[in-house]
Amino acid sequence: MRQQTLTLATEDARKLAVAVYAPEAACEACALVIFSHGNFATPKRYDRVLRAWAAQGFVVAAPLHTDSEEYPEPDKYPDSRATRLADWHAVDAAFASGLPQGLDLGATTLSGQVIAAGHSYGALIALVAGGAKLADPAWTLGTARAPEAVIALSPPGAMKGLATREGLGALRHPALVITGTSDVLPGFIDDWHQHLDAYEAAPQGLGYALVFAGMDHYFNGAFGRPSEDGARKAADALARMTRETGDFMHAALAGALPGSEIWAQRSDAMAEARAH
Repeated sequence: MRQQTLTLATEDARKLAVAVYAPEAACEACALVIFSHGNFATPKRYDRVLRAWAAQGFVVAAPLHTDSEEYPEPDKYPDSRATRLADWHAVDAAFASGLPQGLDLGATTLSGQVIAAGHSYGALIALVAGGAKLADPAWTLGTARAPEAVIALSPPGAMKGLATREGLGALRHPALVITGTSDVLPGFIDDWHQHLDAYEAAPQGLGYALVFAGMDHYFNGAFGRPSEDGARKAADALARMTRETGDFMHAALAGALPGSEIWAQRSDAMAEARAH
């Protein structure tokens, strides 16, 4: 796996650091995964996830958003919704015609296909890329390329002033929602089922979900707020999640996603698979 940092210019004249992960061996016609991290987090806190996706044949581009605890100019950009959208546009535009200058990925080439992915706040951005509509009509991605699929790790559910279930369900592309039975944020998301709002409201044939037994908002320390002990204990679940999401992305790119009955057969003691 190769990992580099690329600096882009956004449409609002910011310098944007983008962590880029790619397969160790050059790959032809790789799809691009644009990954949006959770609130206050950083791309490197998802290193285990992004490395796993790169190892499965994807080029992953993960921008450092202005709400990150490690953003170099804290408090300068209070509207992180606007800057997150600008970040997405900058990454999409930079990779639209192939690998941008400044990357040394050998003979790797891109297919032109895009996957939208994210965790928590970032998962909401990925859902917007996939067609979800939010309460503020201005909060869209407009002319950005449409993704072949969405990977939403613990996305927010319907919230007053943010989104309705119907708006979250306005997806136009297949979406896989990942959550866990301990995935709560007291005072914000008090019931883990809320993470499934976008899945449950998605149009027929576009909604998929995996619910992991005992996993919390940060996959018990595997990403987002990582810890070595948490990552070790959650290693099997993390491996399952990255494998399933990678397989889902490949199937979506090939136009070969399974039907609901076949998807449900993935259910076992570790994870419950749902689709409609």
